[in-house]
Amino acid sequence: MTAVGATARATALVTVVIASCSSGAETAGSATPLAQASATPTTSISTTPPPTAPTLEDALGRTLEDWYGTGDIGGAVAAIGLADGSMHIATTGQAAPGEPAMPDDTMRIGSITKTYMAALTLRLADLGALGLDDSVSTHLPDLAIDDTITIRDLLAHTSGVTDPDPAELIVLFRADSGQRFEFDDLLAFANVPTAVEQQPAGFVYANAGYHVLGGVIEAASGTDVATALRKHVLDPAGLTRTHLAGAETTPAAIVPGNVDLDGDGREDSLAGIPYLAVETHAWTAGALVATAEDLIAFARSLFDGSIISADALDEMTDTSSDAHGHGLGIFDLGIDGRAAYGNSGGGPGFHANLAHAPTGEITAVVFTNCPSCPAGGQDSWQVLVDLLDLAEASASTTS
Repeated sequence: MTAVGATARATALVTVVIASCSSGAETAGSATPLAQASATPTTSISTTPPPTAPTLEDALGRTLEDWYGTGDIGGAVAAIGLADGSMHIATTGQAAPGEPAMPDDTMRIGSITKTYMAALTLRLADLGALGLDDSVSTHLPDLAIDDTITIRDLLAHTSGVTDPDPAELIVLFRADSGQRFEFDDLLAFANVPTAVEQQPAGFVYANAGYHVLGGVIEAASGTDVATALRKHVLDPAGLTRTHLAGAETTPAAIVPGNVDLDGDGREDSLAGIPYLAVETHAWTAGALVATAEDLIAFARSLFDGSIISADALDEMTDTSSDAHGHGLGIFDLGIDGRAAYGNSGGGPGFHANLAHAPTGEITAVVFTNCPSCPAGGQDSWQVLVDLLDLAEASASTTS
């Protein structure tokens, strides 16, 4: 790999930002006479232990390694949560150069952040701090936005708020990948409709809509998003290893990503390269970091009523009117005809997937800090399906 200086690596990173926006052989037993000196025939007893079925941990580890491979760059984490409350986590590869991936690594989860922000918004609705059908302008009167656009529209990606041309951001990112973007900066980047006729029809996925939602959350809660999220979502769910990067201190180091910064065809570690511009530009649309255990705990809490009411969950998971399978901050994944909800997130050097099947109360997580590294040829969504299958099979054998 060609050495690159910090400035050049940071410049390459921001270009990538725009482009990407874890047995012994069985031995034969022999008959052992109980009384070899006796002329009377004796019964033989085998000392060979019966073969044991592969454990869930074995199967989980094999699934992960079959997908990711055994390369020397980056790594991956796969996790399963079962209805009995148990969690099973496998790792492979490296979290950072020379450091093996660990079950408790803190990972960037990208747009899975939107599911947390939707849960926070629905919790505020449960508390009466806002209504899903409130106009955005009611909470953000200084924002020039069509007053027919509602909070529900922001959550559902039907507001007409769209993302900026990536070229507009490259210049700013190249200037300083360690700079901080504020809410007003994000609004200035966004395309915000000021009249009904400006709105595109139907579903248009956009980070910018969730940036506007962040402003609504702060106005309705009377505090910053990170504080509101911790009070209403993270603390009730017991999530101590989940943080909004760029907005609050993360106690544990965040797993760095891996991308090809210098064009030599080999991924480079982003360790040591400023990431603040990416974090603060993602903000409420994609800046959360979490452990695999916390991701599973969040999904459980979301669906068991610990965070939002049953009525709010019904609203969140209602995808009947959207051809894309999107509800409010969450997708119906449509996995093999079974009900499963979740989201995915990616960015420079990482990708994460989360799925929860409410019927069997099982959850699956896949994360990698080198999206281009998996050698198995499978899409990460297929790995998620494989994990759900493993979880269901394990649950059926233990029930």
